[in-house]
Amino acid sequence: MVTGAGGGLGEGICSCLASAGAAVVCADIDAQRADRVAELVKSTGVPSLALELDAANSASVEAAVSTAEANLGGVDVLVNNAAIYPRRAWTEISEQEWDRVLAVNLKGYFLCGRACFDSMKERGRGHIINVSSVTFFLGFSMLLDYVSSKGGIVGFTRALAREVGPYGIRVNAIAPGAFPTDAEKIHPEPERYNQWVLDQQSLKRRGRPSDVGNLVVFLASDASSFITGQTILIDGGWAMN
Repeated sequence: MVTGAGGGLGEGICSCLASAGAAVVCADIDAQRADRVAELVKSTGVPSLALELDAANSASVEAAVSTAEANLGGVDVLVNNAAIYPRRAWTEISEQEWDRVLAVNLKGYFLCGRACFDSMKERGRGHIINVSSVTFFLGFSMLLDYVSSKGGIVGFTRALAREVGPYGIRVNAIAPGAFPTDAEKIHPEPERYNQWVLDQQSLKRRGRPSDVGNLVVFLASDASSFITGQTILIDGGWAMN
């Protein structure tokens, strides 16, 4: 189950999971985007289900997980990817915006994880993969609410991994750098921004959504069965940790 499946990284994650043979639940607040990605997944020959999901709303989350379990069985791998990305000076952030960013980007991960937990615990296995951001490691300006939420995800990942490990459930986070997706449209000068990103990275190419998707597949697989509580940067060598 991938939240935020309709975005650029979400689509890449869904595609890579499908290529690895997973049945994929494509969940997004935009039902049309979820449908589009689910159809792409189905074209690879694996089952897929599109669900409308507001990750910040507990009733929406519980309904989506129940539907997923009824159609495809218990969720083995949850990828918490849904996020919003406003950009403005911290003095211009309204209380309403702050609450919404933290609700989607952090509380949503808690709600989705909790909704999937019981079936994972019952089966004695499961993987929760949370999407953080390089911005937490670099402390970007003009993104205070977003960076705060992404830092919270790192702490959430560590604490949850400690708590659910005894049930055979692993929890890890990934921290993508800058990827050329729709999220970059907030930057007014795209060519200049593109060059700036390349200047920051050690590797001189832009990342691809499949780069993130392949890392998710690794973390979801038995190849990483002794890894939990970690945050892995995938940023072309921008913030080296």
